[in-house]
Amino acid sequence: MRISAGKLKGRNILAPEGREVRPTSAKVRESIFDSLQAQVGGSRFLDLFAGSGAVGIEAFSRGASEVYFCERGRDVLPLLKQNVALLKGAGKVYEGDSFALLERLPGAFDIIFADPPYKEDCLERICAVCVRRGLLAEDGIIVYEHAAEKKVAAPEGFRIIKSKRYGSAALEYIRRGSICAVTGSFDPMTRGHVEVVRRALKMFDKAAVVIAVNDTKPSAFPLAVREKIAKKALEGLENVSVDICEGYVYKYCNKKGIPVIVRGLRGEQDREYEEFMARYNLEKGGVSTVFTSAEGLTDISSTALRKALAEEDDEAIERLCAPGTSRIVKEEYKKLHAAGGK
Repeated sequence: MRISAGKLKGRNILAPEGREVRPTSAKVRESIFDSLQAQVGGSRFLDLFAGSGAVGIEAFSRGASEVYFCERGRDVLPLLKQNVALLKGAGKVYEGDSFALLERLPGAFDIIFADPPYKEDCLERICAVCVRRGLLAEDGIIVYEHAAEKKVAAPEGFRIIKSKRYGSAALEYIRRGSICAVTGSFDPMTRGHVEVVRRALKMFDKAAVVIAVNDTKPSAFPLAVREKIAKKALEGLENVSVDICEGYVYKYCNKKGIPVIVRGLRGEQDREYEEFMARYNLEKGGVSTVFTSAEGLTDISSTALRKALAEEDDEAIERLCAPGTSRIVKEEYKKLHAAGGK
């Protein structure tokens, strides 16, 4: 076997003979790191059931700063140690049963690769130890390899963000917690938008606020300014991120492993359009939509806020703006107005 990319590209890895050890194929390794390319650099990487250590060594070659290897097979351990010598001190080999070793490994890992014998079904056990010992970093990911004919479900508190099949092998990419997207143009974000995010957080562990481009209507605030206002509006809420999507929302959700969109319904006038978009996102990308009532928020909208800004109605601006954002909203509006913006 050879390392396929990075600083050790082309270097040979010693591989054990026989059927007891089943090295992860070059095709599967390449797919793993194509999927994880943005997360590998500087990461702490754990290669459970390491075998030859090919996956962990590939991780180091592609930028992981520290790699731990767990292996119990006496026949393969000498080869593993020889292979890990390529890492020149950045790799640590732990000998013994992987689950016993999980109980004493130090710190949290950004990426955990687990390739147990296909006859074993141990994802739930791995996830349980990770939770109990804090072994998975906050934004960490578990890559679980298993036999393709076996169906794998995410344990409670985890979600599968991507699944891949390669002949007899399959990969599941798994993160902690449930997540939804709260989408909109947020032009700009209002008190009502923040309330929808709050309600979303009662249903999901995390909420990704996605500022989307709406080609059917001109925008008043540039995307970067909308992002700035949204981050200020949401800075008091935990487990919320803010991002910009300039393409299809369902494609963004698919890429990020987000299965559900949460939308607020202000009234019947919104329902036809919202239900159309819900069907569209489900049919195109398999992303479902959950509607939350906007009871008490029907008169709060970005349109009303922009009207108040144009009329310099400070009382209405304070009522419509997300808490703590009126100053920044007025400042940004004045800049755009002075520059000829709407």
